[in-house]
Amino acid sequence: MKAVATLGPEGFRTEIKVDPALGHTLIADEPEDKGGTNAGPTAFGLLASALAACTVATIRSYANLKGIKLTRVVVEVDASRRTPSEQNEAGPDAKMAVMHKKITIEGELSEEQRQRILQIAEKCPVNRTLLEGADITHA
Repeated sequence: MKAVATLGPEGFRTEIKVDPALGHTLIADEPEDKGGTNAGPTAFGLLASALAACTVATIRSYANLKGIKLTRVVVEVDASRRTPSEQNEAGPDAKMAVMHKKITIEGELSEEQRQRILQIAEKCPVNRTLLEGADITHA
């Protein structure tokens, strides 16, 4: 998977080509109070979106595999960064980013199936990457 972000000569509006061969384009920006034009979500908002989208896709894949009929799945991700004082209070092993995730599942499923789906949701690739970290190299 490849993403290419291009920033223009002014402001923060960024055009992002995701998997350019497929032709997907996104816009990221900063809010007006931060010098942007609010033309799209912030990069941190896109990170929260990636976690939410990956989680619902993982749930759908599992439900399809097991023949579970889902009528609706909503994943809310509230992403924030700790301030330095919050980081100190959280302790030396705490991470700077905090992702609060709420999953709502509707459909024809038992409580046991619901609990299993919630376990499977934690295995989505973006969730795992955020928990495990990633090696970032520079060209």
